[in-house]
Parts: sequence; structure tokens; C-alpha cells
Amino acid sequence: MKKNKILLVEDELNLRDTITDILIYHNYDVKSAENGQKALEILDHWTPDLIISDIMMPVMNGHSFHEIIKETEFLNQIPFVFLTAKNDGNEMEKCLLNGADLFLTKPFKIETLIKIIQSKIERFEEIKNKNNSINPSESSYYLHEINTPLYGILGSINLLMNPRQNLKENEIDFFYHTIKTSGKRLDRTLKNSILYQNLKNNNLEFLENSNSEIATVFSKIKDEITDLDKTQAKRIYSNIEESNIKIQNKYLHFILFELLDNALKFSKKNKKIIVSGKKFNSEFYEIIIQDFGNGFSEEELKEINVYKQFNRDKEEQQGLGLGLFMSKTFIKKSKGVFSIISQKNVGTTIKIFFPLLEENQ
Repeated sequence: MKKNKILLVEDELNLRDTITDILIYHNYDVKSAENGQKALEILDHWTPDLIISDIMMPVMNGHSFHEIIKETEFLNQIPFVFLTAKNDGNEMEKCLLNGADLFLTKPFKIETLIKIIQSKIERFEEIKNKNNSINPSESSYYLHEINTPLYGILGSINLLMNPRQNLKENEIDFFYHTIKTSGKRLDRTLKNSILYQNLKNNNLEFLENSNSEIATVFSKIKDEITDLDKTQAKRIYSNIEESNIKIQNKYLHFILFELLDNALKFSKKNKKIIVSGKKFNSEFYEIIIQDFGNGFSEEELKEINVYKQFNRDKEEQQGLGLGLFMSKTFIKKSKGVFSIISQKNVGTTIKIFFPLLEENQ
């Protein structure tokens, strides 16, 4: 049975350990931090169902920590409970007006804390369940991404079934290929939408003991891309050294497929894509994806987000704009590092550092 996850942020060691032990006893999965900065480092790769935070802490206090949570996608809906020794009406009002779910004053009864936690998590689960559906209104391109391949499939089938067409062999092959590529595009759109929804609702697990062999995964992705379009094989120049890295296979597959597909999609047909991968040091594996295509401006790089696309009115793009945003998120949650350098009309270079699997594992 899946345990609900709680992040506890408290600078006083004895109290932090005591509350942690109590929550674990009540069957919660708990991580703790001594200040807001340490808590943010945990949230990079682990998403809780509830956050409990002290206010007065060194390095980053509870108010500053809460402000960052409110401004962060995927985190701003998580119930947030302030825990403080200050029995101050003004302080309580400030916390609640800033969007906190509750203000709990020390000392408190353990029974009270457990009841509050159960209530807030149950409410959070209700909200997630209500939102657990794909909402076309989130993207004006969603229906387009469903209908375009669907029309391609149905249109091709109608032509193939019409005896009056007297289709030649090469025309028949063309329509079969259209059905195949359109079907795969539709399948990808639906799967990515569901994956995003699960990420949004904190239903994805990022297991720390998982690993993948990167050269094998990359080879499979390259085959998948070139199977849809044989011309792409000549554009991809790759040198990927074998290595086991600490990330689940499904997330690595998503990341590499989306980033390689984007590099091809946003480059002219005669431009090559260079992909290299090797051990960077004893802790990380580095993969670099370089294209010589449209590139991003500095302003556009800052705006990269879910369902965000650029220059769609000028260029026909396939996809919902989920790939880059979700790739960054998966890398971060797998304790990797992502960087992107781009220049408009020159190209883009993406560097990813994946944690290496220790040799003795």
C-alpha cells in the first residue's frame, strides 16, 4: 500500500527527530530538513503530500520557503502547515493570508497533529482525484494534436477501402505509412498527457535504486525515430559509451526521445544532430545533445513551461510542448542536472548529468 509522504522542516533537532518518529509510527513516509533551503533540495527529487514547516529557522525561514512553494508548479497545491512557538495573532493572520492551510502553535498534542495531517491529506487526495482527467482547455493545441493524426488515420483508411481509387502500389504504401506514423503520434500525445497528469497529481514514483544502461536505451530510441522517418538516420551523429546510470528506464526513454525529437524537429532537414555520452567523473555520466537549428532567445528559455510552444503561428509544430518541461522535471527528480545553452537561429546545446550507478551495486 502506498504511504502518504510528509516533508517536515524544523531546525530544532530533538523536536524534528521526535515528530519524524511519531509520523513514521503512524505509517507515513517522512523526510526532514533543518531549514527551507535544505527542504528545497529535497523537493527537487521528492514530492510530498503535505509540508509541515517551522517559521523561525536559519539560512531560509518558513515564510521565504513558503513563498517559493507558492510560485512553483507541482508544489503550490500541496497542503502547507506552519508550526511555530510564537502564539501571535498577527503572525497567524500573515501565514493564513499568504496561503498556508493551517497555523499550529507549539506545544501541541500529538493527537491534534495526526488529525490535522489526516484531514489535510484526505482533502488533497479529493482535489487530485477531481483533477485527474485531461483538460483540453489547458492547451489550445490539444484538440489539434488529437484530431490531426486521427484524421490522417481515418482519411487514409477511407481511401484504401475505396475501390474506385485504383491506387498504385507506391500510393498504397504511402497511406499505410501515414496510418502508422499518425497512429504513433496519437499514441504519444495521449501517453504524454497521461504522464503529465500523473506527475501533476504526484502519482509518479522516482525510485532511488533504479538504473538503466544508457547506450541500449539510446539505440532503441534512435531506431524508433528512424523507423518513422528513414531520412532521420542520416542526420543523427552519435557516440554513446555504455554505462549504468541511476534513473528508471521509462523516464530515461522519455527524456532522450523527447530531446532528440525536438532537436530534429526544430532544425532544418539538412542539418545534423550530434549526440555524445560518456562518464564525466566517478559520480556522473554526461550526455550532450547539440543541434544547429532555430534556437531559443534568452527570453524564451525563461518561459519554457508545460504547454508552452514558440512561433507556432509561423511554423507547424507537432506536440503539446510537454517534452522539454517534463524532461527537465524528470532529470531533477532523478537527482540529475540539466542545462541548456541556445542562440536564436544558431542552435541549441543541452547537457545532462545523470548520477552513475556505483560499481558495487
